[in-house]
Amino acid sequence: MSSEKTIYLISAEASERESLQAYLERHNFTLRVLQSLDEAREAVSETAPKLIVLAGSTLASPDICRFGAFVEQTCPSPIIALLTKLQMSIVSEMAESENLWTAEYPISLRDIRASITEALAELG
Repeated sequence: MSSEKTIYLISAEASERESLQAYLERHNFTLRVLQSLDEAREAVSETAPKLIVLAGSTLASPDICRFGAFVEQTCPSPIIALLTKLQMSIVSEMAESENLWTAEYPISLRDIRASITEALAELG
C-alpha cells in the first residue's frame, strides 16, 4: 500500500467506520482503516498517509486535539475531522494544528467525498 495515495480512515464506532469504508472504497480511494487514535498514532509513526479522515463523533475533543498536534509534529499529513457541533466548538478553540480541517455532522457521504477530493487536489 503506497502511502503517497493512502488515506487513513479513523473511526472508533463500527457502523460509522464500515459505512465510510464501503463508500470511499466504492469511489476508488485507497484506505487504511484504523479503529482508535492509539492505533492511528502507531500507523502515522510508521508511514505518513496522504490524508487522514477522522470520524470523531465518539471521541473526546481533547484527544482529537492531541492527535492533531501529534500528527503535525510527526508528518505533513492533513486531517479532515468529522465532528459534532459541540466538538467543533471545543476543537476550534483547542486545536493547535494548522493541518486540522473540520466538517460538522450531520454530513452526507457525498459531502465527505467532496471534501476529500478537494483536499487531495490541493495537496497535488
